[in-house]
Amino acid sequence: MEWIAPVSTALGAVIGVGSTLLADRLSWRRDRAGQSLDARRQLYGEYTAALSRMRTALNECTQADIPADERPQRVRELFLAPGAYEIRHQLAIIAPRDVVEAARTAFVVLRDTRDLLLRSAAVDNAAYAELEDRFDTAVAELRRLMRRDLGADPGPPYGRTTPSRRTGTAPGR
Repeated sequence: MEWIAPVSTALGAVIGVGSTLLADRLSWRRDRAGQSLDARRQLYGEYTAALSRMRTALNECTQADIPADERPQRVRELFLAPGAYEIRHQLAIIAPRDVVEAARTAFVVLRDTRDLLLRSAAVDNAAYAELEDRFDTAVAELRRLMRRDLGADPGPPYGRTTPSRRTGTAPGR
């Protein structure tokens, strides 16, 4: 009967250490999930801001008085300056697949806009207006997916329900 006291003491120690380790592990996991969420939130904001800066720069370039021979170089510079390429690579590492695909879709629309501008299209060009509408829809979907990933209310699917600035109709109608 003298062995009951040491065994119960050892069993109590194992239970105490085990519960402490389990609590620390759960706390570590919760902290890590919070850090991951913060990193995605920051990266999502940076990416959408970079896309917005690219779009604005391309719009301003179409309206600027730039000599025709300098325009292609200027358009390329403006397209690369905001850093969306680099941020997109970071997104590919930490974001869910649907967010990565939506980020790529929005980026491709801007790349198509850049290519159209390289062919000397103007702001009043119908193809340019269509790309602007496609970009609005792509970014709205990207933001919806980002919000869903971050646990916020994602809002309605796919884009605007308000009329386009250029055509007066909502996309897809």
